[in-house]
Amino acid sequence: MPRIIAGTHRSRALETIEGMSTRPYTDRVKESVFNILQGHIEGANVLDLFAGIGTMGLEAVSRGAASVLMVERDRRVYAALERNIDRLGVDDVAVALQGDALSTLPILRSPRPLHVVFVDPPFAMMEDDRTRPRVLEQIQRLADLVDPQGFIILRTPLKHPRVDHAIAGLVGPEVRTYRKQHSVLFYSREQSA
Repeated sequence: MPRIIAGTHRSRALETIEGMSTRPYTDRVKESVFNILQGHIEGANVLDLFAGIGTMGLEAVSRGAASVLMVERDRRVYAALERNIDRLGVDDVAVALQGDALSTLPILRSPRPLHVVFVDPPFAMMEDDRTRPRVLEQIQRLADLVDPQGFIILRTPLKHPRVDHAIAGLVGPEVRTYRKQHSVLFYSREQSA
């Protein structure tokens, strides 16, 4: 069962949906990502796209984020996300939004400036040559909203050599591969001279 691994809500379990094909970050991968982000979460404004049950967004809340907006499209998963927010008693910091993570809604509703953005689309979306560009375009639209010291983190299936994940206006990605199953890509803002 997924859980919060550090901070004020450490070891608290998160509700999941039986039979759903959500793929929450494992504790090991989540710990690795948050180790890289150390010093960037406390007091941060966070956007979590394709939030699922809130694994990353609620971990950020537990580690001291000031504001977290989590966007999830699936009605059943969204309901579990809302219950997880209620269970932790963090509705003063965490907001769930039911809708399309690739629409303008998350851009309009996100806290500013964004310090950390998690993007965790279904792997099938990143493997499909028709839908992958939509994800990368949304990341590019978010780039201007990210603080100069901020990060955008994209989880993908294992990167295929022919797929270019470079995004104009962003540095990276710095790629971390986990268990030969998926990659986590870290982007930062391009600094003007």
